[in-house]
Amino acid sequence: MSWIDRARAQAHGALNKLPGKLGDAARKANEALGRPLADEAELEERRDFEARTAKSGDGAVAAPTAKPAATPAGDAAPVIVYYMEKQKRDVSKLTDILDANGIKYTVTNIQEDPAAQYAVKRDSKGLRLPVVFVAGDCVGGREQLINAASSGDLKKRVFGT
Repeated sequence: MSWIDRARAQAHGALNKLPGKLGDAARKANEALGRPLADEAELEERRDFEARTAKSGDGAVAAPTAKPAATPAGDAAPVIVYYMEKQKRDVSKLTDILDANGIKYTVTNIQEDPAAQYAVKRDSKGLRLPVVFVAGDCVGGREQLINAASSGDLKKRVFGT
């Protein structure tokens, strides 16, 4: 564990000990910023997650280094819809668009996975959930998905045609 992570973990411990309104405000700020202060176990999980996604080539949430090559005819790129519980009702709006375009997808709840939340937030450039990723690239939320579908860009990204 690096000295920075040790300092983040110690600061997280101190943050949790702050009493009253000051403590509540500090904890809310930490959450709003994506939990930069976290305990050692969470920081270790984040490092492991980033290492796994970098090694496996699973670009679902890892930052892509280059545009994915067009998929061979007939092969569809993986499409994943990420959401958290409080946005669950909005997922159907995205899946309806995908269904209307004949696109198969996976719906993934990242509520209990802080590392995935961090990665999705980073790779989607902070777009509000739910968001759609195609082959590791963030298409966006409902508005961006509608625009991509109507311009034909969505099918090009998924089917490479």
